Amino acid sequence: MTTYSYGECLERAYKVNWRIKDVLGEVDFDLSRCWLPAQLSGADGIFCLNAEEKRKLSHVEMGAYAHLFGFVEEFIAPQMLNLAREVEVEHREAFDALANFAAEEVKHMHLFREIRRRVDEKLGFPLELLEGQHEVALAVLSKNRGAVLLLTSAIEWFTQLHFLSAMRHSDELDPLTKEIFRSHWLEEAQHAQLDHLETIRAFKDMDDAERDEAIEDLIWLLAAVDGLLQQQTGHDVRNLERYLDREVTPPEREEILRNVLRAKRYCFIESGVTHPHFQELFLTVTTPAQQSRVKEALGLMLEGSPTH
Repeated sequence: MTTYSYGECLERAYKVNWRIKDVLGEVDFDLSRCWLPAQLSGADGIFCLNAEEKRKLSHVEMGAYAHLFGFVEEFIAPQMLNLAREVEVEHREAFDALANFAAEEVKHMHLFREIRRRVDEKLGFPLELLEGQHEVALAVLSKNRGAVLLLTSAIEWFTQLHFLSAMRHSDELDPLTKEIFRSHWLEEAQHAQLDHLETIRAFKDMDDAERDEAIEDLIWLLAAVDGLLQQQTGHDVRNLERYLDREVTPPEREEILRNVLRAKRYCFIESGVTHPHFQELFLTVTTPAQQSRVKEALGLMLEGSPTH
C-alpha cells in the first residue's frame, strides 16, 4: 500500500473536489434497471423472487445502502474534526487535510440524503429505515480512538472495493448508481490514506492497556454494526412487501431475510476487515493475541455469511 503524506492527500483531494449537483445532475434512477449489484443486495441467493422482483429488491436495497453509508458518516466527520483541532497550530498541513476530510464526509452525508429522497420519490413511498444515527454516533465516539479509527479504515476500504469489484464494469447497473459511487470512491481513496496515518499515530502513543482497550472496543463496535444491519434487514423486507404490493410467505421471508443479511454483513463488515490494505494496517498496530481475539469474534459474527 502506498501511504501519502498529509500534503499529498490534500493536493490529490483538491484535484477531485466534485459537487453533488455535478454528480446527480438532471439524471434520475431508471426503474427498468438494477440500482445495486446482486452481490451487494443479496439477490443472488434468493430463489423465491422472480427477475422483476429481484430488480425491485435492488431498488429497496439502494435506499438502505445509501442510508447506512450516511449513518456511519455521522461519526466519521466529527472524529476527523476532533483530530484536526489537535494539530491546527503545530501541524497546519495535517489540519488542512483532516478538515477537508471532515468537510467531504459532510458532503457525502448530504449526497446520501438526496439519494434516499430520490429513491422514496421513485418508489412512491418513504422507505422504513434505521433511526437514531446521532445517538449511535455519540456511542461510537465514546469508544477508544484507535478502535474508531480502525472501524473507519474498514469503511473507507470497503467503499472502494464495492465500486471497483461490483459496480465499475457492471452492464446491468443503472448509470446513476455507477456515477454516484465512482465519485464517492474517488474521495474515499484519499480518506483511507489519511485514516491510515492517523491510526498509526494513535496507536504509537498507547500503552499496552490502552491497546487492549482499543481491541475490545473494536469488537464491540463491529458487533454494534451487526446489530444495526439486522435491524435494517427487517425494515428491508417490509419495504419490499410494500413495493411488491403483497405479503411474502413465511418461507419466502426467511429466505429473503437470510440472504439480505448475509449481503449486508459482507458489505459493511466482512469486505472491510478482510481487505488487504485494512489487514496491513491492523497487523501493524496489533499483537498476534489481539488479532486472534478479533478473528474469533468475527468468526462467530459472520458464521453462515457467504465467501467472496
